Amino acid sequence: MALPTNDTLVAYSHAIDWQEIEQKRRAFNKALETLASDDTLTTLPIAALSEAVGAPVQTSFDVDHPETGNVFYVEINGRRVVLGSMVSARYRSGASIGKSIVPYNLNPSVNHTNITETEDSLTHLRVLGAEIELGLVHGDGAPPSEDDVQGFMQAYYNHALRIGVYPRLDREACQYQVEAHIAPSLGYHKTRSALNGILSALAASSQETGLRTLVFATYPTESDFKMAPYPKVATAVDLMLEVNGLFPEYGAKLLEAQQRYAIDPATCHHVNMFRNQGCHIHIDIAGRSEALGLLTFHTMLKSATAVANGAVLKGSPFVNGTCDPELLCTREYLRGTTATGRYLDIPLSPHFDTTDFGYYAELLKLERANATGRANMYEWYHDQAISLMHNPIGRVRPDLSTSKRVCTVESTGMPTNISASRMAAVLVDFEFSHVVIEAYFRKHGCDLEPMYADKNMWDMLGPIELGAFQAMQDESDRLGSEITLKLHSGREVSLSEFYVLKRKFMHRVLEDVDEVSPREIDDVYMSLERMIEPPTGHAAETVEQYILDPKLRSTGNWGKILRNSFIEEGGVVGDHCPDAVLRVINRVHDAMTQRYLPG
Repeated sequence: MALPTNDTLVAYSHAIDWQEIEQKRRAFNKALETLASDDTLTTLPIAALSEAVGAPVQTSFDVDHPETGNVFYVEINGRRVVLGSMVSARYRSGASIGKSIVPYNLNPSVNHTNITETEDSLTHLRVLGAEIELGLVHGDGAPPSEDDVQGFMQAYYNHALRIGVYPRLDREACQYQVEAHIAPSLGYHKTRSALNGILSALAASSQETGLRTLVFATYPTESDFKMAPYPKVATAVDLMLEVNGLFPEYGAKLLEAQQRYAIDPATCHHVNMFRNQGCHIHIDIAGRSEALGLLTFHTMLKSATAVANGAVLKGSPFVNGTCDPELLCTREYLRGTTATGRYLDIPLSPHFDTTDFGYYAELLKLERANATGRANMYEWYHDQAISLMHNPIGRVRPDLSTSKRVCTVESTGMPTNISASRMAAVLVDFEFSHVVIEAYFRKHGCDLEPMYADKNMWDMLGPIELGAFQAMQDESDRLGSEITLKLHSGREVSLSEFYVLKRKFMHRVLEDVDEVSPREIDDVYMSLERMIEPPTGHAAETVEQYILDPKLRSTGNWGKILRNSFIEEGGVVGDHCPDAVLRVINRVHDAMTQRYLPG
């Protein structure tokens, strides 16, 4: 898969006016709202959809088999346009046919020549949302029961409402993991305030329920690897086990990880091992342009910026009560135990490949994508079609079910970190970077030559070849924030030096974006510089300093701080020492309580 050329984009938009696609999609989506209330449907409602759209709605596969995954489309001037799609009955969790058809809201006819005609006529700072994954455990190391988790979620709801942050926690596949949400916001100070509110609500919920929150890049403590008791989780487990069963080398990777972390193979399969915890970032795509989404994924999410931001947040050497002998952050190592966690070069576009949705539809029919958007994460691997739905880069989301039909680019490569300041700075750096890429797209489309000619931009946001990208990510897993970045220009820089360069770059390229003040740019990048390499030369060396000390907090190498704390608590690096890990967890909990619940 590759970026579509500008000639391809322009030819598509000449064949089909973008507004005609929008009109048909709006009609299709409105019809879906009506059909969703009809639980008696047993056949695909093609006639009703066609009448609503005003054109024949077709499907990739036989309508006489409504249990099959399928793609719904119309033909306009000889071109096929996806209106929606559905997974097979296996992944619908019992939902009706009407509720199972998911809109596809990216627009293949919006490109650099006509994006000014859409409702997003100007380049501006895009609303940013994020999800923070974390774990739960009792103070004595015992895993929480389902009632315990539900009680924590209710406590969080009450405290978050009082504080004024989004109050709902979502469940993750692991029984002991939940996900908090940052409501869409703009700018560094608002984002940091929201994150501090989340951490305050978590601390208050911990105090009320007795559970510790594990705000780490991986779930660190010993457990029985129990999965959440939901049909959706069960079918996802089936899918991942089936896909991994196709490739013996991933069975060997799983066994290696089980041995590395003293895990009984009888209690831990691929999904159990997949306990990484991330800070997932969503940014709106202007004009719902499919091409802009692909360009953003290919550049921003695969650039030196992505490597740097990941390194800022990395730090969790613990898995199942073991401190890794080599890695300061084990998140991507755990992701590498599943075939679905391979690195993806670029998401599939159903409209710009040469198969008339063949690849996209194939994963749905083969039941190798358990959500319609994940069929965009297509790869051939050992002659098998699979979805790299857990790849460490991100994804383009055409299928978000909101009234605004929002499409986003989602970064999944950023770990969770206990520091609100670090996460906020990384989130807003992506916000700024996205503005730059959007402005570039409006001028140049998907042509990367002008970016290559701007050597500073190429260093900051140019796509890194996948092997080199993974090598740098692997290095930051070992070194954390002490990594040295190798830029396209060949220059090697520390993280703090990179953010000095990024700050100067952003002042230049954001000069004409009124929403971003020079002060806000300084706040983000000077904050990152200070946290990575404090001007005093003194950085946090203990958990308490990293969380509590007003002069040292958020500074230092978080992964190294955790490893050193483990050693202080009597742990032996590389050995299974769950008691030592738990003592570190309780130190983090005590520091969080002291910071966010003073008095």
